[in-house]
Amino acid sequence: MTKEIAIISSGFLPIPATKGGAVENLIENLLKENEKNIENLKFIVLSVYDLEAQKEAEKYKNVTFKFIKIPYIIKLLDKILYFIAKKIFLKKKLQSYRYILQRLYYLNKVSLDLKKNNYNKIILENHPTQFLSLKWRKNYKKYVGRYYYHCHNEFSGTYGCSKIIIQTHKFICVSKFIAKSLQKYLNIDKNKFVILKNSVNNDFFKKVDLKEKQKLLEKYDLFDKKILLFTGRIIPEKGIKELLSALKLVKYKNFKLLVLGASLNELKVKTTFEEMIDKKIIELQDKVIFTGYIPHKNISDYYAIADIAVLPSIWDDPAPLTIIESLASGVPLITTNSGGIPEYATSNSAIILKRNDQLINEIAKSIDLLLTSDDIRNKMAHSAKKDSISFSTNNYFKNFKIIIED
Repeated sequence: MTKEIAIISSGFLPIPATKGGAVENLIENLLKENEKNIENLKFIVLSVYDLEAQKEAEKYKNVTFKFIKIPYIIKLLDKILYFIAKKIFLKKKLQSYRYILQRLYYLNKVSLDLKKNNYNKIILENHPTQFLSLKWRKNYKKYVGRYYYHCHNEFSGTYGCSKIIIQTHKFICVSKFIAKSLQKYLNIDKNKFVILKNSVNNDFFKKVDLKEKQKLLEKYDLFDKKILLFTGRIIPEKGIKELLSALKLVKYKNFKLLVLGASLNELKVKTTFEEMIDKKIIELQDKVIFTGYIPHKNISDYYAIADIAVLPSIWDDPAPLTIIESLASGVPLITTNSGGIPEYATSNSAIILKRNDQLINEIAKSIDLLLTSDDIRNKMAHSAKKDSISFSTNNYFKNFKIIIED
């Protein structure tokens, strides 16, 4: 009899990942690989409702999607709370205030579902608040020894669930860095931690649509220019401010920077940080093109036109997918020695910079080096594609299966 494995998504964005999201795309990659395998797993995915996601869900034969619709009043109240946090209390980490009520509503519905059903195993994806779904209605007793936590980020707290968290069967971590951090934070046996490195669909990023490539070059008037690429959320931690400051110091002049991303994806809400970034872009005049949020299905076309990806994280980034996407696309990379990044990028495919007071200068020097040397770029591009092979979705699924069947 096929075992049912319930994946509890974060409650921020839907699965399938029609609204983007790194973790959401990872989950979808896992589901897609499962569809290809004869000895497949039976997944139950709990996700917030989205019409487009519901349509995409119909394509899956080995997944049951349970969509939770968020009432309009909850969404409205969340927007009000976000506005208060931004305009009245002047909070800096605004994303923490965007989905507060939505997630409480969502987790309560998840808790009800866990109570009603009896899944063989449960995977909690990415946020410690999800343990509330086990705490409420005492679901943790029912599922003792059967719940796993997939850790993509460091803990911000235990939310009154410390005893339940400690009883987790396995902590699936995206890097050794995050495993060490979590083990230290929770002070529990290191044998509870396993590493499952992130992945991307290599075929998707290696495939180049020449017509789409031509369209993008025409759209942004990029012919005869070297193209830099920044992908990721427009938040302080991703280093976009430092990158824009570095551009003023770059000696090579015939380039453009494409900035792909937004702080809250498709939501038409600007953070204070984004507003500051807008001003910096204006100061750089015609050197920067801000595309806003790009759907994941189109992202490979942008990598295909890039000469360099510049992803200078200034926080302990556990394992950013943008690093692997750059490698899979064969795009030379400039990044930092942050968190788990050195576990993915190597000196053969990336210039890995230290995070210190010279970072801005070093970013500028690295950009000049790569833009003026076709030979170095080509060698790094070759190494990038080679390095990316180990981060395939096929390997990801195989390793996940080994962990979950332990």
